[in-house]
Amino acid sequence: MRIKTHLFLAAALLLAAAIALPAQEGRGNGRLTGTVVDEDGAPLANATVTLKYMEFNNTRQTKSNAKGQWGFLALGKGVVQVTGEMEGYASSVTQQPVSGVAPNPEIRIVLKKGSGVAGDPNRDAILRAHEMFDKRQYEEALALYQEFAQKNPANYQIGVYIANCKTELGNYEEAMAEFQRVLAEVTKETPELKGNATAALVFAGIGDIHLRQENFKLAVENFQRSIDIQPGDPALPYNVAEIMFARAKVDEAEKYYRLAIQIKPAWPKPYLKLAYVAMNRGEMDKAVEHLKKFVEIGAAEANFEEGKALLDLLQKK
Repeated sequence: MRIKTHLFLAAALLLAAAIALPAQEGRGNGRLTGTVVDEDGAPLANATVTLKYMEFNNTRQTKSNAKGQWGFLALGKGVVQVTGEMEGYASSVTQQPVSGVAPNPEIRIVLKKGSGVAGDPNRDAILRAHEMFDKRQYEEALALYQEFAQKNPANYQIGVYIANCKTELGNYEEAMAEFQRVLAEVTKETPELKGNATAALVFAGIGDIHLRQENFKLAVENFQRSIDIQPGDPALPYNVAEIMFARAKVDEAEKYYRLAIQIKPAWPKPYLKLAYVAMNRGEMDKAVEHLKKFVEIGAAEANFEEGKALLDLLQKK
């Protein structure tokens, strides 16, 4: 099979430029339910409940019923931010680790009479911060995350996003200190760290800093620590692979993409990325194999047409 490999190298580089954005995961078999009530415990109907994964670009929204009840289905493992809103009440924001398999605790959202949805500066700050980070406007995102942290000192998890901004801005020493601060808080709650999503994100972030500083040994050690904390979460090795690929560590990227597939064989996304790894090496036959698998199981993926078009192109050569 002959093809102009450099065209696909360019495509792979374009892909690498885009992977700094959060992964769009957080899907599984888990469910999260709860109620929305006022300060007296009376149920609030038609309140808006928004669920946002802290480590993924995945947001969902629903309304409470007449009994104040709400729920989300098909959730994957991760840390979510749950926001309750209703006109005439101050918004309520909380964070909750969720499991994609085990039962999750019910969340009781208490809304207090106040400024209402539009007047909640905490909620506005965090949503704008996520938007700025997604747009790679890291200084603006950092200022908003720090604003949220000042007003919500108990929410130490936000430090992960502060550290990520500082990493992107090249302030590695400050980012490392922020990651260590968050890790100290996590350790107070979960000394063994096993299964703690925030701890996994911290070690992945520390690994990214070491990789940017070309300390490959420490990078791999911290990435592996991240995966060991949550060995059943395919998103962790996948995100490590994304970082490795962006830093031109193609062999390591392949290793972690394959680990993600080993954990969750029916997940389409890593197969597409393995195709890009193969094209990066000029191994077009292997790329076709990976793309066929992606097309076979990835019809629901947002970039399905991209993968299918690439497969059609390669098979014509």
